[in-house]
Amino acid sequence: MSQSDNDDIWALFCDEATEALEDLARVVERFAASETLGDAWALERALRILHNIKGAARVAGSEGVEVVAHGLEEALGAYRREGAPIADVIMRLRDGIGLISRFVGGDAPLEAARDFAASLEPETSASSERTTSANPAPAGDTLPAAKPGAPSSVASATTVRVEASRLDDLMQFAEEFLVAQGRRHVRHAELEQCLLELSQIERAASGELRATLGEVTRRLDALVEANRQDVQRSGHLVRDWSAAVKRARMLPLAGAVPQWRRTVAETAHALGREARLVADVGDIEVDRQILDGLRDPMLHLLRNAVDHGIEPPEVRERQGRPRMGTIRVRARAPGMMVELEVSDDGRGMDATEIGRRAVERGILSPERLARMNAVETAEIVFFAGFSTAASVSHVSGRGMGLDIVKQRLSELGGHVRIAEPTMGGGTFRMEVPATVVSTKALLVRTARSAYALPTAYVARAFRVASSEVQVVDGVAAVPDAEGEPLRLRWLSALMQEPRQTDPEKLLVIALSDGATRIGVVVDEVVGEVESVAKGLPWNLPRIPGIAGAMILGSGVLAVVLDVPRLLDVARGRQGERTETVHAAEAMKKRRILVVDDSLTSRTLERNILAAAGYDVDTANDGEAGWQALQGGTYDLVVSDVQMPRLNGVELTQRIRAHPKFKSLPVILVTSLDRPTDLAQGSAAGADEYIVKGRFDQRKLLEAVARLI
Repeated sequence: MSQSDNDDIWALFCDEATEALEDLARVVERFAASETLGDAWALERALRILHNIKGAARVAGSEGVEVVAHGLEEALGAYRREGAPIADVIMRLRDGIGLISRFVGGDAPLEAARDFAASLEPETSASSERTTSANPAPAGDTLPAAKPGAPSSVASATTVRVEASRLDDLMQFAEEFLVAQGRRHVRHAELEQCLLELSQIERAASGELRATLGEVTRRLDALVEANRQDVQRSGHLVRDWSAAVKRARMLPLAGAVPQWRRTVAETAHALGREARLVADVGDIEVDRQILDGLRDPMLHLLRNAVDHGIEPPEVRERQGRPRMGTIRVRARAPGMMVELEVSDDGRGMDATEIGRRAVERGILSPERLARMNAVETAEIVFFAGFSTAASVSHVSGRGMGLDIVKQRLSELGGHVRIAEPTMGGGTFRMEVPATVVSTKALLVRTARSAYALPTAYVARAFRVASSEVQVVDGVAAVPDAEGEPLRLRWLSALMQEPRQTDPEKLLVIALSDGATRIGVVVDEVVGEVESVAKGLPWNLPRIPGIAGAMILGSGVLAVVLDVPRLLDVARGRQGERTETVHAAEAMKKRRILVVDDSLTSRTLERNILAAAGYDVDTANDGEAGWQALQGGTYDLVVSDVQMPRLNGVELTQRIRAHPKFKSLPVILVTSLDRPTDLAQGSAAGADEYIVKGRFDQRKLLEAVARLI
């Protein structure tokens, strides 16, 4: 058998094992939720699943999975014959599921399987004293012997296994269809405008020319109407196609609940706590990519709830509370967003202690802390590196802090916030989009650029007289609909663009995440758009304030704003950055020319440099760049290599050959990374050569700083 065949078999086994483990986890939760545990069908189902996993593992050559599955199968058989505490059975099965998952992921040695199987043998005929910390049944409950007449199977919907990559391809096509449909709408509008102009010419004409133009106009009018109907029909098809792709990618949120329960159980067991998970997620479905992206943030919040929220059972008992703590996960799906709430009935969040630690570590000043309310203080936990733990354990400090939770959710197009801190438990509230195929956004403009604000955060748009602007705590504000001060931020200033002269009437977009509201002042509201939002390309770190970009039907690139980040700025988390920005604006700005035929690359490089305090102009190819150099004064050129008319190497050669520009620093940024390409750029006279595949905005800024 070829290596390719082996790889195919292993891939099939991994898919089958993953599906079987999910099924087994549901059976385990059925054991845990049963009051009488007289569910012989569930026991038979568990045995059948383990037997199938064992057989598949043997075919695929996974000895570790085979050993674990065989051990669990034998142990369950003994439990059925002789009876055993259900708590012990549940813990054994959960441990086994976790170990098989590690083998499937290639992260477990064979000895781990053998040790696990050996640990099952002495306890298959006697009750174990080991307790579980996740929803154990009453002590007297044991697994019953199988009863005759139990159903051997249950009806299930017919399913076909499809590789995830194929669904990704379908989503890519759906995205392109949406963009293409947007272009068709724009082209149709242009046709209608041409028809209108032709009609005006017809009315102004006379004689034979007017008759001829009238005939042409009527024919063109019929074609425009037919095209309108085609655009309308294709729009319906595109929307139906997009909806079908979305449905194909949707997975039930309930499918993640067994893993959440295992995480709570394992964490509680490791820390000597007693905790159970109660999940209420209904029949909510989310896109596979969203569900995958939620995995790490959810597991971290659950571990955090057990570690920092749920007290040791002895402490809870002394306080007159149940020894077992409860962690609840609730979900609801209003509109296109999914709201998730993770709460516990533990000690709660001590905002005073959080603030004290923050000042102690220099994260913020005492003066700034004094101006913060309880929620703002509690949300200091989202700062990088912040922790209230006295020491790092194998549960705390796993390399993923709450700052990463916030970042991961932001990457999904969502956000997380903390409910009002109390001494009766802690609550985290998250919101993520249900799907990822397209994004609805409010398109706005500044004098220079177009920006997209996700409509999920847009509360309303309104105009207000400049005379109504007040200063509240040193920040410009206007009264909102409830009469409360709404703090203002000028979008041009946030994006490091020149601020226009304030008109008599300000156009304000009120943004909110449910906890914080700000007003963003823009120059124009274009309208609502639906398009495909793309993340930042290459290996770019996140650019403050920017979540990605979308291409509009007109072909214009609109920057998608990171609204949670803008709200963070409003909350004062970036207070120190304000002084930095003011200092940068006070400096004499250096002028840089960015030359790139890719609109996305050109815009992103411009934003990186503008955010660093540079004055930036752009050109869409080498020839346009050369013309810009003739008419302006620049301190540095950043250029792509592969461009029409005049490429980056040729542009560099022209610069070096011209007496006026021969000392002008040049940085080439390109995807070409062969040694010959680097040598060619160096020979042409480039001062720096940055490869896009290894691109880091820090490297670009460091190179610019060195050269000017």
